[in-house]
Amino acid sequence: MKKHLAVATTAAFLLAGAGLPAAAQDETITVEGVIFLDRNGNESYDAGETVRANGPGVWVTNVDTNEKVGEFGTDANGRYRAVLPKGPKYLVVNQDKNGFDLPFGARPATEDLKLDFPLWGRFIEGHSFVDTNGDGVKQDGEAPATGEIKVSGKATDGTQVDVATKPGADGLFRFELKIGDYTLTAPDLSRQGLALAKPRGSTDIDWLTGQAKIGGDRNTRIDMRYFEPKADSALEDTTISPAKDTYTVGDQIDVKFKLVNKGDLPGKMSVVMFSIAETDVKILSRSDNVTGTMQDFETVRKILPGESVTVEMKLELASTEVTEIYPFVRPFVGGYKDVDHKNQGQSFRKVIKVVEKSTATPSTPASSPETTTPTTTPAVAKAGNKSGLASTGASPLGFLALGALLLAAGTGAFFVARRRRS
Repeated sequence: MKKHLAVATTAAFLLAGAGLPAAAQDETITVEGVIFLDRNGNESYDAGETVRANGPGVWVTNVDTNEKVGEFGTDANGRYRAVLPKGPKYLVVNQDKNGFDLPFGARPATEDLKLDFPLWGRFIEGHSFVDTNGDGVKQDGEAPATGEIKVSGKATDGTQVDVATKPGADGLFRFELKIGDYTLTAPDLSRQGLALAKPRGSTDIDWLTGQAKIGGDRNTRIDMRYFEPKADSALEDTTISPAKDTYTVGDQIDVKFKLVNKGDLPGKMSVVMFSIAETDVKILSRSDNVTGTMQDFETVRKILPGESVTVEMKLELASTEVTEIYPFVRPFVGGYKDVDHKNQGQSFRKVIKVVEKSTATPSTPASSPETTTPTTTPAVAKAGNKSGLASTGASPLGFLALGALLLAAGTGAFFVARRRRS
């Protein structure tokens, strides 16, 4: 009898002991989940979506007493776990939410709960590659671009953002950011002989600026396609007005020439004025499509392939040292070497001659009585003049002088003859 009692007692204790863990477990609830960047916006954590590792996680309050129960951060896998006494009603709040849109930020909990918190930010992705065949699509054999892609701007929570990444072996790159206003900048690969290709669709980056503005869309795709360009800058149609064989110091001339982008990429075009020093001319005006000095200037904006701009300037010639008007466009577009070095303006140079102003003062004839211009009308004798002689139109003074000369000669001869007789 005692033996059976002992067995029964032992069994009771074993059953009681076996029930303790279950009873203790019933006294708590567990709330756990992952905090992640919800790239596709479906509010569910999908493979490949980025988690908020080692973050602040969640905090939990007792709804009835409004007391904070505790804070529970995330681990390296973006997961949090809160074990709470069973009974009260709790509110589980995501505290890693600054700078993100939230489909929800808190949820109540009264029992075991799997609770994930999605975050909606700004997701930028695309391909950066060398588009060898120019079809606008990344092919398996086309190499990824090696340059570093940058994003800068400011998040709505005031955080300054400056991040960079490189594309993977498949040419794909991605940025996952807080909500904000950002600028994405493509890498400059001119040292590798590569340039951004002309956009073929709405996802291609602007090849003029190499940048893209990131606005309010949650997901933005930006593709950066590169190609090997053939730059070709040309200068045509240099004219000088007025056109003269010889100019004088102080003369003003109008110079006009055309810059043409004959290559396949956009870029600024640079011009140098040969054979003209700053002291040789005075620049009176110049068209506002170029900027720089008189001798060295470039277009204000990038010139598209096939496009041309006309440059005009008004100059005052200040020296006889000016022997030619020779604008020369440098054989580069956007830092890429020209494929044709024979059309930079060589055939449009204008040789000119400039001389000093004359320093001699033109002589002014002395004042004299007005003379009557002789005519071919025959002289007509007129009677009744004071001398009693007919007028022939000739002056009598000449005859009077001749008479006086003959009288003097006669008188001289008389005295000579008398001296000899004596």
